[in-house]
Amino acid sequence: MAAFFVRRVLGVPVGWPRSTAVGLLVCFGGVPLANVLLAASGITTPEDVSANLGATLLLGALSFAWAFAFGIGILVVTEVLWPTGSIRSPWVMIKSAKASRARHRRYLQVMRIAFAEGLLRPTNGKALREGSSEARRAAQALSATLSRSGVTFIKLGQMLSTRAESLPSEFVDELSKLQTRAEPEAWANIEPALVDSMGKPLEELFESINTSPLASASVAQVHSAVLSTGESVVLKVQRPSARDQVKVDLDIIERFARLLERRTAWGRTLGMESLAAGFGDSLREELDYGIEAENMRAIAAAAPSLKIPKVFGEFSSDTILVMEYVEGTPLGEADLEGLDSSTRHDLASELLAGILHQVVVSGVFHADLHPGNILIQAHEPTNESPTDHRSATLALLDFGSVGRLGKSSRLSLAGFIAAVHADDNVVATDRLLEMMLPPRILDRRVLENDMGVFLTYVGGPTAALFTKLFKLLQKHSIGVPPHLAAALRAIGTLDGTLKLVDPKFDLIIESENHSQLLMRKAISPEAIGTFIQASAVSIIPSLQRLPSQLRSVQERLDEGTFGVQVRQFAEPTDRAFLRNLVHEVIVAGISITAIIGSILLLGSTAGPMLTPSLRLYEFLGYTLALGGFVFGLRSLVRVFASKN
Repeated sequence: MAAFFVRRVLGVPVGWPRSTAVGLLVCFGGVPLANVLLAASGITTPEDVSANLGATLLLGALSFAWAFAFGIGILVVTEVLWPTGSIRSPWVMIKSAKASRARHRRYLQVMRIAFAEGLLRPTNGKALREGSSEARRAAQALSATLSRSGVTFIKLGQMLSTRAESLPSEFVDELSKLQTRAEPEAWANIEPALVDSMGKPLEELFESINTSPLASASVAQVHSAVLSTGESVVLKVQRPSARDQVKVDLDIIERFARLLERRTAWGRTLGMESLAAGFGDSLREELDYGIEAENMRAIAAAAPSLKIPKVFGEFSSDTILVMEYVEGTPLGEADLEGLDSSTRHDLASELLAGILHQVVVSGVFHADLHPGNILIQAHEPTNESPTDHRSATLALLDFGSVGRLGKSSRLSLAGFIAAVHADDNVVATDRLLEMMLPPRILDRRVLENDMGVFLTYVGGPTAALFTKLFKLLQKHSIGVPPHLAAALRAIGTLDGTLKLVDPKFDLIIESENHSQLLMRKAISPEAIGTFIQASAVSIIPSLQRLPSQLRSVQERLDEGTFGVQVRQFAEPTDRAFLRNLVHEVIVAGISITAIIGSILLLGSTAGPMLTPSLRLYEFLGYTLALGGFVFGLRSLVRVFASKN
């Protein structure tokens, strides 16, 4: 019962265990306090109690009430220091003990790596200014720490490398170099996973499997094989321990992000918790090879000029991906010197056109276009394409990292590219703000002027142009949505790959040649017709009601009864906020008034005697002080309990 009244008096949800503890304190602490108060009032013997029975009952009730108030005070202090829900129940702690041990072991492992790489070395008071040697050292230490810490942290570094608007250039450069290569898993560990996924002995499905992997990364490794039908395929097999390791690492990262957002201003500014959540969702998606198979089919439809391996869905699962074996040499290892300059330019132009089509027209694009994920293939004319005299073609691999852009973002990006080529800083600013996350307070005129200066650099080195764009966003505190950051990262990575194919290739100039065609595809008559039809469905009902609405307005104007109603607190949340504010002001006012009244009564020497040593006004003063104290605690705990 005491615990129930404690929760009711405070007016906020408080955990039952601590409420019960306070209730027990009231029950066992009230009697000693009553004895002290009665003795101070001159009631010490049974005869005194009999002679002052009414006063004794009043003083006893006051004693238990003050014990109750002190218990509430203790509860308020514990609620401020350890809010309800911040401490898990013993049962939950026991259930999560195993996960907690694994997490703590991983914490210690990562911390040892960080110490060994010098990441936690003191900076001797030196600020990590961009361009400084200390910033370069810290960036290298961070990159080495993430590289040694495993796949999750490597992926985290790769994601952070796309946040050029938030990180110094040294960190972006170092984190962009992270790779996920690893020692191969023993075939004895891989084979059971294959059999379990396919549900049949491998001999029934495959004519042969090469047990030595073609490539090995932290999450998966790739083996060549031949199906029983004679088709050459590759098997992308997820490491058996990959998901458990990623689960522990993501738990660490998400907890740390919540801590940073709660404890630091820069963590709240960057939105660390949402960044970590987005990263976790992206990485979990990469671990689902069913999603990767769908990505491959979508990109194959979006880029018909580029070879995309065929997926064998009947043999694939969420941890196994079976796809067509594509002949070719990775771009980073190919001997391109044997190709003439025209062929190299055509290959680079074909790759750029395919990726821009993915980004701007289809909205599904390959987001990891480093040279290892692009194959160059020898090509000969076939009966199906006798006029295709290209000596080489390109194929894309590894679709674990795929980005998606909505239609509005695609149109804004296409418009931004067109405005850049037209040297129109006003339109470029409009399209940029449509794509990005501008702050609430933005000096648009200054941004337009800075955009005009940025456009003067078009035609220079592409990498420097991307750096200047991100510095422009950083200067004006403009955020970059994750999906758009992935698109910009894909285009930025593509620039280095294109230079490898054709050193003279200029991404900005060449993209101008493709952008007009892409814009025509994006706003083709068919696309416009589809848009008009979709819009008409929602507009026609409004148009049907428009004549009657206009007639109603005209009639009211003629009658002089037309008016406008404005409700300042139309939203329920606004009314609730005002109601709570008024309530807290009233409670605080009652508390202050009661305390002032109690001080006046306690200082009075007038009034009748309640007991031989206690005046009635003193008793009333203690009672008022009790009320003021309780109301003050209620007001205080509501302030700390409020999240807004």
